[in-house]
Amino acid sequence: MIHNDPITVRIVGGKDGQPLGRLHLVLIGGYDRSDMREQLFRQEALSDAHGQARLSNQLANLPWLQVWVEKKTLCQRNPRIASFSVELMRRDGLSTPNRCGTAAVEERPGVFTVFVKGKGAVAAEAPPAKAAHFTGAPAKVDPGAAASPDAATATASCTNSKNARRVRSACGRKILALPGLALYRR
Repeated sequence: MIHNDPITVRIVGGKDGQPLGRLHLVLIGGYDRSDMREQLFRQEALSDAHGQARLSNQLANLPWLQVWVEKKTLCQRNPRIASFSVELMRRDGLSTPNRCGTAAVEERPGVFTVFVKGKGAVAAEAPPAKAAHFTGAPAKVDPGAAASPDAATATASCTNSKNARRVRSACGRKILALPGLALYRR
């Protein structure tokens, strides 16, 4: 049976429930797990200013759907494995689990809500802190030791030359600023 009812994917922040616009979405549909794993039915879309994107007729007529958001972390456990029923989206509306905060949305037929980590549309994001210029070999990166955004701001304000150097952040750890990358502990 072919359904012509539109299905909208809505991207909202997990903490505040505000829409997140202008995000790159990867929509994957299929009949079973192997279709999803092999990405046989894949569509890419850009959410509008209200955080919404519309499924193509092809994906809206498949039984299962996965939504990935580029450069954002989803607020559900195992997002690359979890698939959601398109029939439930069409009939009742559906939301992904929200493990990022307490935001909740009203479910409406034909709307699939995806919670992601991030700020909503009303909060303006601060520009990233500028890192010092570094001409030597990069340091060994410890992914578990990435500085928090607050520490990055404090550290960036401590660097007063154009050459990279070791500085002490507000918490007293030695970190190294690399251009275009986050600040990492050495």
